[in-house]
Amino acid sequence: MNTIFITGANRGIGLELTSQLLKEGNKIIAGCRNLKATDNLRKLQREFEKLEIMELAVDDEDSVVSCFKKLSEDNQKIDLLFNNAGIMDWNDLNAVTSDSLEKVYRTNLIGALLVLRASVPCLRKSNQPLVVNLSSRLGSIGLRGNTQLGGAIAYQCSKAALNMLTKQAAIDLSTLGIRVISLSPGWVKTEMGGIEAKYEVSESVRLMLQALKNLQPGDSGIFLGEDGTEISW
Repeated sequence: MNTIFITGANRGIGLELTSQLLKEGNKIIAGCRNLKATDNLRKLQREFEKLEIMELAVDDEDSVVSCFKKLSEDNQKIDLLFNNAGIMDWNDLNAVTSDSLEKVYRTNLIGALLVLRASVPCLRKSNQPLVVNLSSRLGSIGLRGNTQLGGAIAYQCSKAALNMLTKQAAIDLSTLGIRVISLSPGWVKTEMGGIEAKYEVSESVRLMLQALKNLQPGDSGIFLGEDGTEISW
C-alpha cells in the first residue's frame, strides 16, 4: 500500500485519481480548497476508510505550510505526490489580462512549487518517493504549432514553466532520492477540457497510472504523455 497525496482532488482528474487509486488499495490524502465542496469525496470516504480529506489552497502559502506541517508532525510519509490542481484561461495573447495571467501562474506554477517544497519532509520518509506534476502538451515549446488547441496563452506559459520546475526539482532533489516528472493527461472531458475532448476522465487516469507503473527506477526529470511516451519540452 502506498500513501498518495493529490491536490485538487474534489473534481475532475483529481477525483478520478482518488477513486482509482483507492480501488487499488492505496491510502489517499485528498487536498481540497473548500471542504464544503467535497460531496463526491465524502461518498468515497464512506466506501474506503483509507481516504483522508484535508483543506489545502495551493495558491495560499499559509494553507500549504499548515497542511504539510500537520502531516509532518504526524510522521506521515508520502510515496507519491500528484500536483494536480490547476486552472485554465482560454484567452489568447491579445485578450488575456495581467490579472488572469497572475492568477493562473499562482495556481499552476507557484502552487505546485509550494506544495512540492512543503511535502519534502513527508516524501523523504518513503523508500521510493515520486512527484508527478500534471502538465499538458500545451506546455511543450517544441510542439507549439502542432497541437490541436490554440489560445490559452496563460495556461500554456504556466505549464511550460511547470515543466522547468520539474526539470530543476529533479536535479535539486536527486540527492534525497526524490524523483520528479511531468505527466500530461491528454485532452480530457472535464470542465476545463470541454465535451469535445478525446478522453473520458476515467480512461485518461487509467492510462496515466499505467504509464507510472511502467516507469524505470531511474526515471526522473522527464515529460511523458498519458500513453507513456516522452514529449518534447
